[in-house]
Amino acid sequence: MTADDGGGPADGLGFATLLDWVEGRLDAEADARVAAAVAAGDARVRRTVEWLRGFLGTAQALPLHPPPPIVGQHLRQYFARWSSARATLHQPPAEHTASLLFDSRRDLALVGLRAADDSDDTVHLAFSTPVADLVLDVRRLDAATVSVDGQVLLAEPGAAPIFEASAHGAGGTVRAVDGDELGRFRLPRVPDRVTELRAGNGEIVIVATVDLAGEQR
Repeated sequence: MTADDGGGPADGLGFATLLDWVEGRLDAEADARVAAAVAAGDARVRRTVEWLRGFLGTAQALPLHPPPPIVGQHLRQYFARWSSARATLHQPPAEHTASLLFDSRRDLALVGLRAADDSDDTVHLAFSTPVADLVLDVRRLDAATVSVDGQVLLAEPGAAPIFEASAHGAGGTVRAVDGDELGRFRLPRVPDRVTELRAGNGEIVIVATVDLAGEQR
């Protein structure tokens, strides 16, 4: 075959050209040129022509019948589901910005109460989104570092329950991938200059703006 139709017989007769010739799709000039080349061709060209003629003869003897309408409907439905799934695979998880509902440093002080575990310097934070709530326990480790224990409480029980978390800010990025099936995760050492915490399960990402330093700033 020629370079244009993918390689083939050494005399330049391509498979596509031979097929067009056998099926009678060439104009008179091209038909005569190919016929002469086939007559002068080697055994490989003649075998190719014979195979094409045999294949076309068999195809004509065994015509394809249209499938029942239900088969076409099933194929269209399957293609629609496949297309939808393929599009979903390329979509990033939906992000939800969380609103702060509770900060024990502020809300307990407003009512004149102390946290039950105030002695170990734990701060409790709670955030809300339409799809889930996020609660955090922040414990001071040293002058510049805290630990964060979190849990995502899903609004829809059937959603994926395991979350990975990451904290971002001027102090760098810290990640945790050891979430459990109760939506809990732990970031054991986080710079208190972190200002954003993200928790995702592959379907949704909860984004919370956090103040981990408090009075330590």
